[in-house]
Amino acid sequence: MTGLVGLGVAIGLWGAWVTREVARPATTPRFVRVQLSSMIGEYVSAQARTQTPPDTVTAQTKAFMRAVQGNLEARGAQGQVVLVGEAVLAGDVPDVTQAVRREVYARIPVPDAGSGAGSPVMDAMREAMARPAGRARPATTSKASGESDVAAR
Repeated sequence: MTGLVGLGVAIGLWGAWVTREVARPATTPRFVRVQLSSMIGEYVSAQARTQTPPDTVTAQTKAFMRAVQGNLEARGAQGQVVLVGEAVLAGDVPDVTQAVRREVYARIPVPDAGSGAGSPVMDAMREAMARPAGRARPATTSKASGESDVAAR
C-alpha cells in the first residue's frame, strides 16, 4: 500500500513539473531570423571603402564570417532555430539581426574607411565637389608639347 502511495506522489510531482515546463513562457524565442545579406553587404561595402591591402581584406573578411558563423551556432546551441531573413515570407518571427550585428562587431571591428586621404579617387571627388556647379576645371597646356591635357582626363 505504501508503494502505491509513493508511486502516486511521484506521478503527481512529475505531472506538476511537466505542466510547469510546458506552460512556462520561453525565455528566448524558438524561431528567429537574421538578415545575413544586409549584414554581409554592409561589411563588404565598408571594406571596399578602405585602403587596406587585399591580403589583409581577405583575412579580415574571413574573421568576420567566422564570427557570424560562431554567433549563429551559439544561438543554435541555445535552442534557437535561425532562419535567413530573406527566406521568411510571412509570420511573426523575431528579427535578431541587430543583436547579431552588435555581438559580431564587438568581436570584429567595422572596417574604417578613414578620411580617404591619399586616395586618387577620393581626392578627385573632393576637388570636383569643391568647384561651384557648372564649373569645369580649366584645361592646361603642357609647356613641352603644347598639347591640352583635356583629352588625358
